Amino acid sequence: MIYFDNAATTRPDVSESFMKLISKEFGNPSSFHGLGLSAERLVKSVSEKFADYLRVKPEEIIFTSGGTESNNLAVVGSARAYSKKGKHVITSAAEHPSVINAMTSLEKEGFEITRLPVNDRGFVEPDSVTGALRSDTILVSLMHVNNETGSITDMESIASKIKASGSNALIHTDAVQGFLKERLNLADIDMYSLSGHKVHAFKGVGALFARKNVRLAPMLFGGGQQRNIRPGTENTVGIMSLGLAVDGFSKIEGNADERKEKIIRIKSELTSLTDCIDDAYINGDPNGSPFILNMSFCDVKAETLVNALSEQEIYISAGSACNSRHPGHSSLNALSLGENRVKSAVRFSFSYNNTYDEAVLCKEAIIKTVSALRKNQKTFRGRKNGGS
Repeated sequence: MIYFDNAATTRPDVSESFMKLISKEFGNPSSFHGLGLSAERLVKSVSEKFADYLRVKPEEIIFTSGGTESNNLAVVGSARAYSKKGKHVITSAAEHPSVINAMTSLEKEGFEITRLPVNDRGFVEPDSVTGALRSDTILVSLMHVNNETGSITDMESIASKIKASGSNALIHTDAVQGFLKERLNLADIDMYSLSGHKVHAFKGVGALFARKNVRLAPMLFGGGQQRNIRPGTENTVGIMSLGLAVDGFSKIEGNADERKEKIIRIKSELTSLTDCIDDAYINGDPNGSPFILNMSFCDVKAETLVNALSEQEIYISAGSACNSRHPGHSSLNALSLGENRVKSAVRFSFSYNNTYDEAVLCKEAIIKTVSALRKNQKTFRGRKNGGS
């Protein structure tokens, strides 16, 4: 099996000792007895690990159910909390659905949304952000690493320019695809979203870094946990798996450059398909995240290629997982690639568990499969047009 769909989800990386631990640590972190206090200490220890990695304060970490909730809380929660100061929000035309749909919801509440275009490499230019700032701008929300193309937005430069302009707008970044992969200095960034199952933790857990001075209107109402911003009993097991993910990264950080070179080599092998197959194109920035590669093999529908490779136990995706059942391809449409390239676009996404040999085998399979699918399509068209 070759699994190149890690941007959709990753294989949980848990040990037998961890499984034994969670059978013992089942207490409610809000309970005052021994089991509850032990669970509370575990949650706090993970907050401290996150804070250390992000270089922020532990009390600024809010655990959620995943990237979608983190994005919703950051975007809608901050917009509602600061609505008396203004109702103008800036985002891009190439965001994740959890941000796109949150923005649409805000429009129905009377907010004005500016959706900035991306350049031909798939990211927002810093100057276009500062050019869109107004006196009533309360929030700028932009994705760090694009989930479809891997294009990287220079959030540090954007945040610095916004602060230097004198704007009081909050700055949020959807870092779901960048967390533990692309380092980001949060000195000028107010909110940072992440998801557990993208980094070998469990599904159903994520986090939002929100500076202590940032006000957020809660999306949920309950017992007052987590600064009363995200009430409800904490997902202790999920949070522990997030801690394992950070631990795992910490163990390899010393040779992170070496491991990243391996990923770059894997991506490069598949990128070379443009030299082997006619009308094959890279979508987005070729120099973007080494963990994501988006390519079009024109005249071959993405879903058809995905299914054909799946039969060979090679797993890639047609667009992002959040849109695969109802493909919208917001990022690809924002690049104005044309219908053929958008409909034939597939995404490869990698993890440190992948190998170069897998890339070689995948490349060989794609060359043969694309050739066969195109040949079948020509035969079908010939018959349809009256050929023998």
